[in-house]
Amino acid sequence: MRRVFMTMVAAGALVIGARGVLAQGDGGYKLVANWPKLPAGMYFGLKEAPPPPAERDAQAAARRASGRAGGGQNANAGGPTNQPGISGLAIDQHDHIYVFNRGVKPVMVFDTAGNLILSGADQEINGKTINPSWQHSGGVDWDGNVYVIERDAHRIVKLSPKLDKFLLQLGTTNEKGNDATHLNLPSGIAILHNGNMVVTDGYGNNRVILFDKNGKFLKQVGKGAGGPADKGTGPGEWNLPHKLAVDANENLYIIDREGHRVEVFDRNLTYLREIKNDWNPWDINISRKGTDGIGWIADHKDERVLRFNLKDGAITAVWGKQGWGPSEFDWVHGIVVDSKGAVYAADTYGQRIQKFVRAAQVSSSQH
Repeated sequence: MRRVFMTMVAAGALVIGARGVLAQGDGGYKLVANWPKLPAGMYFGLKEAPPPPAERDAQAAARRASGRAGGGQNANAGGPTNQPGISGLAIDQHDHIYVFNRGVKPVMVFDTAGNLILSGADQEINGKTINPSWQHSGGVDWDGNVYVIERDAHRIVKLSPKLDKFLLQLGTTNEKGNDATHLNLPSGIAILHNGNMVVTDGYGNNRVILFDKNGKFLKQVGKGAGGPADKGTGPGEWNLPHKLAVDANENLYIIDREGHRVEVFDRNLTYLREIKNDWNPWDINISRKGTDGIGWIADHKDERVLRFNLKDGAITAVWGKQGWGPSEFDWVHGIVVDSKGAVYAADTYGQRIQKFVRAAQVSSSQH
């Protein structure tokens, strides 16, 4: 199998997935240098950079050799401390890029030129200040309201567009559960045109929940009660539902992270189909317009960006590998695309966001 794979690579085609779907190169996307522009005193993630991949691998090998546990996340034991980098991205209809940052400002908003236009969410919110290391992405709705997932506090908070007013909370602060008013380490959110919210309750539970615009529980999909042990591989079942995206018809493309697939539902959480491939998707995005039939995946399997067809899952562009160099990623965990087709990808250990545009647009994107 390896010999066949290497032959295909030599021929200039990369095989993705069990169906032999082909991706022809990087689709012409190139890195925009020096994007974004961070003001003095602002940074992504930890002020002191985490160890690079090779050093982390050596540390993990030493732990395995000594018989000690292998450094995985143990959020149930009080929550992680000092988690690095960017936990996720969102984008609004004005092409403002929202960075959910495990750093000095939990939310940072940039324009497409890379200028920081807003930052905040570091104040007390509904009785508690957000712990940036506990953050796990978020979202922005059609009115510009911002949703921040404080995963390890088991809550999602909704803030006004200027990040200065608390509007709503899903989940009960610092209390985990799997009923209508509790979450257990939630991981992702999407907001529909009518204000309904779809939440992946994924690190502790294994369920996806539909709430109305006022936070009332409407429906969930999962195996059994959707609790921590309720893992499954069938339709509407999960092994860590992670993040999600919405197309123009408000179909929901939801990552089943450890199932290595994307499950597709309509806006009422009725199951439609699944998309499987040779990937480990950590984030997914569809353009805000959502009519071009294209999706984007942040793929942890090989630390890459993947472009794929929503209809059949065919991979049509691939780039990236593990590292801290240009166009490389270290735990790629967030991806969005703007109205002009520019792609923004962020990683945790790499502690950065990179912008990619079609090669012909690179010069015009640099200022």
